Amino acid sequence: MTAQVATGRSFPELSGAGQQLPKLPRQRVRHGRVFGIRTGQLVSTQIALAVALIGAINGPIALGAGAFVALIILVVTWLHLRGRWAFEWFGTALRYSRRNHLVSVDSAPTALLGFVAPGSRVEQTELAGDPAAIIVDGQGYTAVLELGDPTGLLAEDITTIPSPASLLPPTATEHPPCRIQILLTGAPAPSLRAGGGTPANSYRQLSEGRLLGYSRAFLAVRVLRGEGWSEDDLRRALSGLVRKLLRRLTPTPARPLGETAALRVIAELAHDDGVGAAQESWPGLQVGGMTQATFRLNRWPDLRIETSRRLIARMLGLPAAATTVALGAGPRASSGTSTAVDLTVRLAAPDATTLSTATQALRKLLANERATARRLDGEHLEGLTATLPLGIPATAAIPGRAGETGVHESDLNDLYLPIGNAGLMVGQNRHKEPVIARLFRPEQTRALLVGGVRCAQLLALRAMALGARVVVQTARPQAWEPFVRGAAVPGESIAVIPPGRAVEIPPGSALHPLLVIVDIGPVGADNRPGAGWQATMVVRDDFTPADADVASRADLLLVQPLRPEEAQLVGAALGLGETADWLTRIRADMLAVINRRAVRWAVLSQTSIEAQLIGTPVRG
Repeated sequence: MTAQVATGRSFPELSGAGQQLPKLPRQRVRHGRVFGIRTGQLVSTQIALAVALIGAINGPIALGAGAFVALIILVVTWLHLRGRWAFEWFGTALRYSRRNHLVSVDSAPTALLGFVAPGSRVEQTELAGDPAAIIVDGQGYTAVLELGDPTGLLAEDITTIPSPASLLPPTATEHPPCRIQILLTGAPAPSLRAGGGTPANSYRQLSEGRLLGYSRAFLAVRVLRGEGWSEDDLRRALSGLVRKLLRRLTPTPARPLGETAALRVIAELAHDDGVGAAQESWPGLQVGGMTQATFRLNRWPDLRIETSRRLIARMLGLPAAATTVALGAGPRASSGTSTAVDLTVRLAAPDATTLSTATQALRKLLANERATARRLDGEHLEGLTATLPLGIPATAAIPGRAGETGVHESDLNDLYLPIGNAGLMVGQNRHKEPVIARLFRPEQTRALLVGGVRCAQLLALRAMALGARVVVQTARPQAWEPFVRGAAVPGESIAVIPPGRAVEIPPGSALHPLLVIVDIGPVGADNRPGAGWQATMVVRDDFTPADADVASRADLLLVQPLRPEEAQLVGAALGLGETADWLTRIRADMLAVINRRAVRWAVLSQTSIEAQLIGTPVRG
């Protein structure tokens, strides 16, 4: 018998039946190199020597001129600055000078797409039997799938997704070249917008900084144009690949995005608010009031180590307004046959100082895992393109650059790629695990709280820790005044308005959602369509028959301990059956979190800051 090792050679089996050979590290073949030196650099050095020699043959003046030219060639060839050779910096500067650096994002819905991927367009088609959008450009076709259930109200199970390399179809002549990109984005909780104020400090005590306030996951499926493949062939291949991936990803929910949704997602991921301009400069980007910078991983960690396998998940919790990580696998061009892996990171922050802090945290995180990333100065627009669900790698993602250490695609199977566990921590279950509600989603959330004003204030304080703006419409302002004074974040006041007054409220966004609290007594069900990233929470001290319609139409029902007659009304309105009896038995410091599909029980786990500011959040 023989045993196979990484080199592909066969050796007699080692003594001891059943023994296994140790796993050897994979070696990356670095093409275009001689003794670790680029062949281009060797050729340039030879040219420099030839120029100097020709000058020496033709006299002193020619020698001086030849030596000068040779020196310039050697400097450009061998000078190493900030992780790149001088000739690489020259190429970067040349590409930077040739492209547009500014676009007015409010000029058209597709303006941002045209900025990051010139010549691209979005077309409506059919994928896997359903209407969907594809992004068409000069290199191929891309379909965008959202992973997980972004509209789900309870974030309970953390699901993991396979690596993009494992999702690639087998290399064969019946498939056009394909690329798969997994894109994860997240924001920490408490958010940067909450700063060091009361909501942030309290939420930090509650969650111990372990949870994300916001996260989303996408899969970009891209087929590349190639010789012998017609437009219809590429569309059929893309549709077939999407159908196979939907089956492969089960039970993780996945859905192709339509035209409007795809453009909205691209804008949200770029933090484009649709106002003003998107601008690239040499050191970074400015989009939607956010200062952004991109990085490319050029030395991978050892993925046999547990902390390294969780590297991407840990990146999402960096102290930035948001972090976006794109992991791609596949050939970089239609003529390519080998699978290349690239990882690009984009940090967004409200100002340059905060961005610098986040950058230092990223570098420290990587250094602890013996990994490195290169900041893409001069190439940040390409970095932005690579961190949007387009399946397009950055030009900087070219193998063989100085000091780069890649990773074998099969090693990506060890990477931990989680989705789904982000939102507002309502409390803890009996296992001391967080109960998380997605109060803020891509669509509007209508919630009904049956309990006291103090419980509403506690939830408002926690929502503020996620960066939410709070507007309180109340008929009892005196009950809210102490809370408003103590909870206000510098630069962010809580708006308190009387019933019936119309107020112009800016819409919410993923990183700055909106919570409207309606505390004016019985109200009718609001069926008007609302914008995403906005939640309306109706507060009721008591549940009466007049509230049954609101409860039945609410997306989320939050219930403190009820009286028997109230529990009967709630149970009848929601069809809870015997579960309704438990609404009368829960502890005073507990909350029932009910949506149309599930009931969860949460202990509010009030922090010391919340107790001092609000008092005990029990029903009066």
